[in-house]
Amino acid sequence: MDTKAWHIYVGQIPYRKTGNFWVSFESEPTMKTTRSNIYGRCLPCIQNLYYKLKEGAAEIELGNAYQCWKITAVLNGIDECLALLQEFEKRFPEGHVYGKFGTGQPSSKTMVVVFHTENESARDHIRKRLEICVPEVNRDAEIKVSRACAVLYEAILGDWRDWRPVTPIRYPERAETVLERIKHALFWAAI
Repeated sequence: MDTKAWHIYVGQIPYRKTGNFWVSFESEPTMKTTRSNIYGRCLPCIQNLYYKLKEGAAEIELGNAYQCWKITAVLNGIDECLALLQEFEKRFPEGHVYGKFGTGQPSSKTMVVVFHTENESARDHIRKRLEICVPEVNRDAEIKVSRACAVLYEAILGDWRDWRPVTPIRYPERAETVLERIKHALFWAAI
């Protein structure tokens, strides 16, 4: 394989360097996996959670969410995010990677690079590679691992380390807040 042909392709970056935005990246130029997952995995997963919470379910069958992993590098802005992707591309020009970078919190002083994987071996593989690349960009940066959309699921299920394929809802009193977050996410997915 010609390693010079392998790249991490980055989606359109907004004009600004701060604020609430996400930019996709993938080692396939048309971002085939990213596009496929949005409507084939992510949206159905979030819709399932929404309908289960609306029904007042006592447990959630996680389905794809149980095998969905995010390996996240917490960095100091867009320049460090791009530098990390360049470092990763330079050191490990092989295989398939995809994810996003940016922030969902406009007032945050940090941004993240999130690599997505769909099994534990890929998760561990990416994490090990990030442990090599991240210190080259920012020695103080943190690498975090989480399952699924923890920002939605953890609020009602608790720590992702305790989840099972079918997980009881531990915090039903938080369901309305999660429903509002999902409505907001689904609204933005529709436009």
